[in-house]
Amino acid sequence: MGVEGVISGLSPAFDQAVAIGRAMPVLVQAKPNALKGLREGLMGAIDLADKGSVMVIASGTEACSAWGGLVSRYAKLSGIAGAVIYGAARDIEEIIKLRLPVFSSTVTPISGYHRVEVLLPGAPVNCGSISVHKGDLVVADRDGVAIVPSAMTREVLDQAFRLMEKESKHIDDMRVRLRKKRHPRTS
Repeated sequence: MGVEGVISGLSPAFDQAVAIGRAMPVLVQAKPNALKGLREGLMGAIDLADKGSVMVIASGTEACSAWGGLVSRYAKLSGIAGAVIYGAARDIEEIIKLRLPVFSSTVTPISGYHRVEVLLPGAPVNCGSISVHKGDLVVADRDGVAIVPSAMTREVLDQAFRLMEKESKHIDDMRVRLRKKRHPRTS
């Protein structure tokens, strides 16, 4: 389809993590002695998100976290489907216990509180070379994080279902081939 949409270099907080939903992008920027607390800013962004959304946090730094356990708990209680952090996360054990699918570039024990601040929740963000807009489809699992522009969702899903049908046919063909190999006809 000629669409680049994979955010490279992100890892899930736990192996079974899967997040599928519409993006709620949030720009987070490093700011020493930030007056607005990171947690409050992220909770405000979560309040603006629809239930079932995936928070997509674009952080300008990996020197401290842009997502942690308390925000994960608030997100889970708010019905958020998961979080993609292009930056650092922390409190991974708490996130695992919550079973909130979180994907991040790295992990750090350093809190972002008073070190970074939330800017423009809902405005487009860039995660590496991938632009993420509010309402884009986010599909994240162990294999990676993909962003599908909202205008292309139907087309991409149709193609994905065709590919699944094709792969299913290949699996059936493999089974037939193996049966023939195990039970060759003797004439």
